[in-house]
Amino acid sequence: MWTEIKKSLEGNKTRSVLTGLGIAWGILILVLLVGIGRGFEDGVFKLFKGFSQSTVYIYAASTTREYKGQPAGREIFFTTSDLDYLKTNLPEIKLLSPETSTWRQTVFNVQKAVYEIKGVNPSFFHLRLLDTKEGRTLNHLDDAEGRKVALIGSNIAEVLFDSRSPIGKMFRLNDENFTVVGVIADNLMSQYEARQIFLPYRTFTQYIEPDPRFKVMVLSLSEAASSQKALTRVRNFLTHRFDIHPDDDKAFYLNSMDEQIKAFNSLFATIRKFLWFMGISTLLSGIIGVGNIMYVSAKERTREIGIRKAVGAKKSTIKSMFICEAILITSIAGYLGMFFGMGILWLIGLFIEPDNLLLEKPSFDIGAAIAATLVLIVSGTLAGLKPAAYAANLNPIDALREE
Repeated sequence: MWTEIKKSLEGNKTRSVLTGLGIAWGILILVLLVGIGRGFEDGVFKLFKGFSQSTVYIYAASTTREYKGQPAGREIFFTTSDLDYLKTNLPEIKLLSPETSTWRQTVFNVQKAVYEIKGVNPSFFHLRLLDTKEGRTLNHLDDAEGRKVALIGSNIAEVLFDSRSPIGKMFRLNDENFTVVGVIADNLMSQYEARQIFLPYRTFTQYIEPDPRFKVMVLSLSEAASSQKALTRVRNFLTHRFDIHPDDDKAFYLNSMDEQIKAFNSLFATIRKFLWFMGISTLLSGIIGVGNIMYVSAKERTREIGIRKAVGAKKSTIKSMFICEAILITSIAGYLGMFFGMGILWLIGLFIEPDNLLLEKPSFDIGAAIAATLVLIVSGTLAGLKPAAYAANLNPIDALREE
């Protein structure tokens, strides 16, 4: 049978090539759509790698409703006692840290620049995952003893200390000397922190900003905790503690990394389905073309089919010949389109910079390749069904009369 299929294809080379082009183009478009979509998805999720997945940011704002004699528009501030209150009453909270900041002039020798200074607990660095290229992050002893030490961004290290290692060197803030203990690694995940200086929270309130109040706290939830339920409990506890109306949802803003990741997962699942739909829709035109050509081929080979049936060929054999021919055409053309598509994706990847914020190098993984192969086999089968049925149902006597 395969020898006969080969002869049939060789006898109509031009038609076979033109038929295969539709399939090749359809699968190429499918590969490009899925590959570029995957690159975009990887690029977006890369932004979350700098955070613990269970991280939650809580931003204090202002009330919008009167409650218990308190006017609307009351500004909310946190203190360390609020952190202790949450930690004591909500066992699902693992880590807590304030995040407070101000801008100050920083001086080293004759170099001067204004940077953002942040005060955080050591727990912060288990929530915001910052790597250091030199030295270390801040630890619990730094905070407990109020040490005048700092973790600085890579840009600050370059501006203030040129090419020299800043570890162990001192710079001035508010007429106080601070020792550099670490430099944040310069990468995509730390671009914002490249121009920031981190101090232990106790040191920050003692030497930089004496006001103990802050507007942002960062926490992480235990792995066993339900993110949605835990966030509701956090909001309820804070609402009760600050005497805020239960229906006032503007006094605090909660930003959960876990909820954001779930939302993006749902979004990209929909996008993937849409891209596959678009790719298969393009492939459908090629499948219709293969079906039409196979039907024409069956019409042209009516007399041949009649002879086969006259000498005892079964209907199943006739059907198999046409279906296998259709599958062979779609498979060969489809794999050529797939390999060309993967080559184009590789070329596109060469032009994408590693620090691109929203697009990673596009890829077409093994799972997508297997799915595309199944699509090709099903496509070939569908394309060959009608001509196979036509050929199998021909009356041998009528077929032999065909000129």
